[in-house]
Order: sequence, then structure tokens, then C-alpha cells
Amino acid sequence: MSRHARSRGLPIDGAERPTADGWTFPAHDPATGETLWDVPDGGVPDAHAAVAAARRAFDGTQWSTDDALRTEAVLRFQAAVAERCDDLAALMAAETGVPVALRAQHLDAPVAAMRDDRQQEPGVTAVITPATSPLAVAVEEVGRVLLAGGTVVLKPAVEAAGAALELGRIGLDILPRGVLNVLTTRDVDVAIALTLDDRVDEVSFRGSAVAGERVRAVAGRTGKRLRLDTGGAGTVRATDEDLPVVVAAAARTVAANAGQACRLPASVVVPADRHDEAVRVAVETMSEVVPGDPRDPATLCGPLRSAVARDRVRRYVDLARTEGGVVELGGDAPDRDGWWFAPTVIGGLSPRSRLVREEVLGPVLMVVADDQPDVPSARA
Repeated sequence: MSRHARSRGLPIDGAERPTADGWTFPAHDPATGETLWDVPDGGVPDAHAAVAAARRAFDGTQWSTDDALRTEAVLRFQAAVAERCDDLAALMAAETGVPVALRAQHLDAPVAAMRDDRQQEPGVTAVITPATSPLAVAVEEVGRVLLAGGTVVLKPAVEAAGAALELGRIGLDILPRGVLNVLTTRDVDVAIALTLDDRVDEVSFRGSAVAGERVRAVAGRTGKRLRLDTGGAGTVRATDEDLPVVVAAAARTVAANAGQACRLPASVVVPADRHDEAVRVAVETMSEVVPGDPRDPATLCGPLRSAVARDRVRRYVDLARTEGGVVELGGDAPDRDGWWFAPTVIGGLSPRSRLVREEVLGPVLMVVADDQPDVPSARA
């Protein structure tokens, strides 16, 4: 941890500060359900303070105009984050269940990309990130904004708060005051407050479609620049020639991190006369997946990030049964502590099933017979 790691404040305006109301919320280990630590629970006053700090840093300092100063600071920040990747990977595993075996895509690659030169319009940016990507999106967007000469207010998802706080604490050691501010909160109105604030020039949002539409509507009314990504269901098509390879690859991909990523190939569309064969391949591949401790380097499939996420997957599987789907493997939550769901294969669904059209965000693979001319075929 950085020298600031033991404090429980929010990294805002160059220092850690308590929340305006003094509230906290517990972080939990998704593998066991146990409480890990308390997290600062900021509110709208803290959002206003973070935006004010970012605005001052952008308008009143050399950050946005001194290219040499900015480049040197960002490269130092990148190097410091890279040095901490072991700790950050362990932190992600502890609070969100992302297996340490997946740190290359969730951490190493985004950190390495921070030195990429991006031609962007600078300003104050509110970066709102999802729990399915505890640090990758945050690192990518923070790097993009800082290199362009902008300043950031980072609001992570509740489940990924600890990793974002630690990113902010690293920044306290290196970046000028107010350039990177981190706001953790359970208050869903904080994201809207950031979007409404006239001092914010841009909103970068990745997360659920419901929350994303609220942000889109508010950003549209206030005339802000908006970078919006609400994910979407991923579908891959298998042909007669490549069916076993495509189905097996999709099963392994969906099993990794318990299917918690955007646009995974969670549905495989196969020739109708080979549906049963494809189901067998999927079941064989998924049967080899052993969910385990995300801290174990051998684990690729850990727990779901929260009880809410686990129950969401369970509801989708129950829905599949009502839509004519057949659960060929898994389909339930194991009787163990924490928030787990068994690797699952479902056959027999229509291309119009909600499971095919929506993101399940769990270790669930749908095998769909290509018996309709309008089957979606966008590759993930």
C-alpha cells in the first residue's frame, strides 16, 4: 500500500479527507461473504468538493498547459502503479473476486497503455466505472484524460471501491493537487450530481444500461461531452467447419472471472442439425472448470462480485427454464459461503430469448440453434 493506505478518507484535492457526513460502508470478500474493511461513503457534498478540486487544478494551474510537466507526472504515476500491480491484483481478488490469474487483461495491459498519446479535448471529466472491471476502465480513462491535460473525478462501482481508492492514494504521492480525485459512495444520486455539475466538462460512463440512460439524459440536458458504454450481449456464430473449436473457446471465455465482463460470447449460434453436438462440447468444456479461490494463480473462475450479482444470474437461469431452455449443466448456486454460481450450459433457447439478447454476466453459456434467418450474428 502507499503511505496513505491506512487512512479511511477520500483522495480529494491532494489529501485524504473524511466524508462530509462521516459515513462508511462495508466491503465484503465475495469468496466468503466476510467483511473486509470499511469504505468511505461519500455524498453529494463530497462530489461537489471533488469537482471543485478538479476544476481548480484545470483552470488555476499549469497542468493543462505544461506538456513537459504533465508527461513527466503521468509517466511517474504509471511507473508507480506498475510497481504496485501485485498488490492491486490481490486487492481486486479480495473485494471483487477477479482471479489474480487474469491480472494481465484486468491490470497489466491497461497500465502499459497509459503512456499512449491520445489526442483528446481536455477538461474536467467525471469517470464512472463498473464493478465488472474493477481497475481496467479506471486506469484506461484516467490515463486518457490526464495525458490530454484534463483532471478527473473517479467514481467507482461500490464493489470496486477499494481498488479505486488505492489508485487515488498512489496519485497523492505523485500527481499535482486536485488532478485525480476519487469518490466512493453507495448513493446512486452522486453520479447524477456529477453529471449535472456545470463545472464538469465531460462524463465517461461504463456500467448498466439503466444507469447509463439516466446519465445520457442528464448529460444531454447540460450539453456535456459524453463517453457512454453500457455493454451488451455477445453472440458468436459457429459453422460446420469450426463448431467444436468455437464452442469450446466460448465456454472457456464465459467461465473466466465467472462471466463478469462486457460483450462476452455468452451465446453460440450453431447449425440446427448440430445443436446437440454443440451442447456436448460445451458441457465437456465447462465441466473442466473448477471455481476456486481467486487468490490462487490456478483459478480462472471465481465467485460473483456480490450477492446481488449472484441472484441476478439465478433469475436469468430460472427465466431460461420458462422460455423453453434446458439446463444441461450447473444452473444453481453451490451451498457454500460467498457468492458463487456453478458453470452452466443451457440449450434449446430461441434466438429471441432474453438470455440471448441481454447480458447475463455470469458463468452461463447458451447454445442456440440457427433455425431462424434473423439470428443476430455480431461477434463479441
